[in-house]
Amino acid sequence: MPIIAPSASWLLVVAETGSIRRAATRLNLSPSAVNRQILNLEAEYGAALFERLPRGMRLTPAGQMVVAEVQRWQHDHAQLVQHIGQLRSMVRGHASLGLMESFSRTVVSRLMSHMRERQSLVSLEVLMGGTAEIVDRLVAGKLDLAICYAVPKMPEIRVLASIQPSSGIVVARDHPLAGRKSIRLAECANYSFVFPDSSLTSRRILETALERAKVHFAGVVTTNSVEVMKMLVREHRQIALLSLPDIGADFADRDLVHIPLADRQVRGSHLSLIAPRHAKPSPVAAMLAEFLREELQGLPARRAWTGSLREVGGTKAGRGRS
Repeated sequence: MPIIAPSASWLLVVAETGSIRRAATRLNLSPSAVNRQILNLEAEYGAALFERLPRGMRLTPAGQMVVAEVQRWQHDHAQLVQHIGQLRSMVRGHASLGLMESFSRTVVSRLMSHMRERQSLVSLEVLMGGTAEIVDRLVAGKLDLAICYAVPKMPEIRVLASIQPSSGIVVARDHPLAGRKSIRLAECANYSFVFPDSSLTSRRILETALERAKVHFAGVVTTNSVEVMKMLVREHRQIALLSLPDIGADFADRDLVHIPLADRQVRGSHLSLIAPRHAKPSPVAAMLAEFLREELQGLPARRAWTGSLREVGGTKAGRGRS
């Protein structure tokens, strides 16, 4: 039995043809049967849906509202049928994903392997940017999912999972500070520092920490690229304030060393997986969300994180795999 009643479909045909008789011909029904359904609908809504004119039928304002609602029902039903069809076969479709530059390479590579293993026929669009740009695109409906730092509290955003990595500095493996177990910002004052620019959430954290610690770095480089920051750390003995997810494969390859900050006032921003609150996720988006939750648990050096993964609004909360 179709979810949408036949009378609703008949209403649309009458509205389109402007005539009971022409609608009946198209539907292969008697005019009296079509007219009876229209009268039943008008009785149900308690309002005339059509003006009955000498040469046809014209929608009333109430009729226009009902027709618009029926058309929306039909659109939603068509999407439902499509999504169910996708579930019956291989997952296929399109999805758009927003990521921070720092760990996009690792996440996208693993995602492609995951989709290939599941024989998923998915076209994927990946946007890299800062939190503000990513959030704006998500709220505008241009992204299905995103992972970014310091997500603002907004009614249009649903947080699916979140972690709070520990704050720390990153140095090259051969840097004089590389052997430290922890460090204070004041102890870094004699070394060259690479600063994030204002588009990165870590800039505000760093400025606040330096102000509280009364520390000033004379020679600094400023950039909006985490990859440039890591290059300067690796090749030019710079120091950078980065969290473990930011250094990703570089940590696994032992190119870089992450030293936790002993300054208690320096706390890392939450790293969150987010989705539009009011959009119905497609099967592709649901598959990606499940995978990305696992990625938050499985990013490199998870044992050193101070936070644990939590599923916001869900029934389970888990810690990273060891």
